[in-house]
Amino acid sequence: MRCRILLVGFGNVGREFARLLLERRSELAKVHGLDAAVVGIVTGRHGSVERARGIDLRKALRLADAGASLESCGRGVHGRSAEYIRRARADVVIEITPLRIAPRQIGVDHIVAALSGGKHVITANKGPVVYHYRRLKELARTQGLGFRYEGTVMDGAPVFNLFQETLRGIRILSFEGILNSTTNLVLSMMEGGRTYEDGVKSARHMGLLETEPAMDLEGWDATVKACLLANVLMGGRLRPERVPREGIASVSSKRIEAARSARKRMKLIARGWRDGRSVKASVSLEALALEHPLASVDGTSSSLVVRTDMLRELQIIERQPTLRQTAYALFSDLLAIHEGRLSP
Repeated sequence: MRCRILLVGFGNVGREFARLLLERRSELAKVHGLDAAVVGIVTGRHGSVERARGIDLRKALRLADAGASLESCGRGVHGRSAEYIRRARADVVIEITPLRIAPRQIGVDHIVAALSGGKHVITANKGPVVYHYRRLKELARTQGLGFRYEGTVMDGAPVFNLFQETLRGIRILSFEGILNSTTNLVLSMMEGGRTYEDGVKSARHMGLLETEPAMDLEGWDATVKACLLANVLMGGRLRPERVPREGIASVSSKRIEAARSARKRMKLIARGWRDGRSVKASVSLEALALEHPLASVDGTSSSLVVRTDMLRELQIIERQPTLRQTAYALFSDLLAIHEGRLSP
């Protein structure tokens, strides 16, 4: 079965997905019966192109990695991106534009256009899901289309798949987690005697920093993820800007050392919990006792501890993830839609 893919966004994650698709294309066809081809790429920096027979991804990767235009990869696409997405001849739209902290989201326009135009949607963009989850889910349902978002939290670790598909009927009571790789790396490096600036520089070199560093360092990314988990898995109606939030921009080496002396470790913790009939969340810098399940989560690793009504406590750990893990989330969602599992 042929699957025509339109990539909206071709940054680090989009390119890694393209590499993964190139590596696994033969396996997809032989094992899963899926002939996947990228027929369009929409970007803000490299231009936008389409090619019905499929874009040469190796060529597109070479050009994008060099900072060049993609115009030689196909026919140029102009005008408003949402209008093009609606009319494009594609089966699946993968929306991976940068995160914005605001109810007004260009990513939402892209997703609505895709669903309204009869296309399945996969996204790793947290913004549209955290602000408009119910609306987008309902639109996909009424259209009989897929809407999947596994890559929005913890890269490719099966968070939503686990709780919405495997553990049916489970009620989540609360969660706490280390959900931002950049801040965890900086704190781990400071524990090892390096400066805050050294940690930020390393995160930038590794490609971890968001387009706007404050998204990571001031706790916004972790807050968005906390709200997203609370809204999707616990039925909350939270907005990131209304949730208590702390980042690591003001953390000092003295505070890190004081925690170590007390046999504790400083971690940026995202929480969600039920408070009567409502759901609440917060992000704060905390000194965790060494026996705490999150205390040993180092470097770029992330982890989520979930307390439930029937399985008590579960922990998901992702060790030192790379871009490949997020690309895998997109890949996994693509296979799920191909198999008829339209939403987690």
